[in-house]
Amino acid sequence: MKQFTNSDPSLTKDVCMRAVRRMVTASATVVASLGALIAAGTPSQAATITEFCNHPGAYVPGCFYSTGDIFTVQDLRADGMRAVLEWDTDYGDSGECHDANGANNPPTRCDVDLREGRTLTFHTVVRDGANGKDQFASLPMLAYTSGR
Repeated sequence: MKQFTNSDPSLTKDVCMRAVRRMVTASATVVASLGALIAAGTPSQAATITEFCNHPGAYVPGCFYSTGDIFTVQDLRADGMRAVLEWDTDYGDSGECHDANGANNPPTRCDVDLREGRTLTFHTVVRDGANGKDQFASLPMLAYTSGR
């Protein structure tokens, strides 16, 4: 095996320069890859629809979709009652979404306009008519209007 001796100082300089170039190239590749990953991730995150739904065992299923500010509520029981989703925001707005078109139909959609970056709570109930007594209330759900 031939032993290497460094009698030429320019050889050391060349080796060091090549090593530096390799490190710079590797670093630039990592930075470019991270930049591409972040840039590619942004549109898909913007298109994400975040769904907040009450407990699967709730008497009346209800959901809030942060993209579009849409509530859904569905009557699954042919008992002559209506399914209602009640909501309240952290800035004082509130409302209701009623499914009064009979049982076992697709969910009723209620499109509202809420402030972004805020929170709201909602729960579902059953009523006998629009102004009947609330029955079978679900646990309250916390949701975010910013899609978190």
